[in-house]
Amino acid sequence: MRRFIFGLAFITASCAMFPARAEVDKIIHVCDRQERMCPEFRPRVTAPDGWARDEAASLKYGVSMFVPNGKSFGKAEVIIYAESRYNHDRTELVEWVATSDKDWATTSGKNAKITPLLSVNPKVIVNRYDNPSLKDQPVELIAHYADLDKDRNSYVVRLAVSGRTEAAVLAAVPLIDKMIVGAKIP
Repeated sequence: MRRFIFGLAFITASCAMFPARAEVDKIIHVCDRQERMCPEFRPRVTAPDGWARDEAASLKYGVSMFVPNGKSFGKAEVIIYAESRYNHDRTELVEWVATSDKDWATTSGKNAKITPLLSVNPKVIVNRYDNPSLKDQPVELIAHYADLDKDRNSYVVRLAVSGRTEAAVLAAVPLIDKMIVGAKIP
C-alpha cells in the first residue's frame, strides 16, 4: 500500500511539473517607440541543447529567436524561431497553412518553391520554402501546428529554421524535430 501511495504521489508531482500539452503565453509589451502596447503570443518551446534565446532579437521581431551559443542574431549562419499567430476563426491547420503558403508564393517571385516534408508528428505540417532571391534566408523549413492558450484560444505555432545556406538549415533540422517532440502538441 505504501508503494502505491508513493507511486501515485510521484505521478501526480510529475504531471504538475510537466504540462500535459504545449501552450501559448500572452505577453504585452511597449512598442512603437513607447507609443502603444503590443501583444506577443509566445509558444512555450525550449531552446535546443547548444542554443540560447536571443532576447534582443526576440523582442525586436516579436518571436522567440534561438541562436547557437556564442552567436547573436545578426552573426549566426542559422537561426531557429518560434512564433504563434492567433487563429480567431479556429481555421483547420491544413487550410491555414494552404492560405499562408498561397500568400507567400504570390509575393515571393517566380523562383520561389514550397516542398512538403515528412514530420515526426502527424499533427504537424512541415514545409520547405526556397526563395533564392532572398540573400539572408534563401532556404527555410517551417513546422506548423495548432495550439491553445490557458483560456482555450486557438493559435497556429510556427517553428522555423532559417539560414544563409542550405547546408546550415539542413544541419539544424534534427533540432526542430526534437523541439516538435518536446512541445507536447495537443
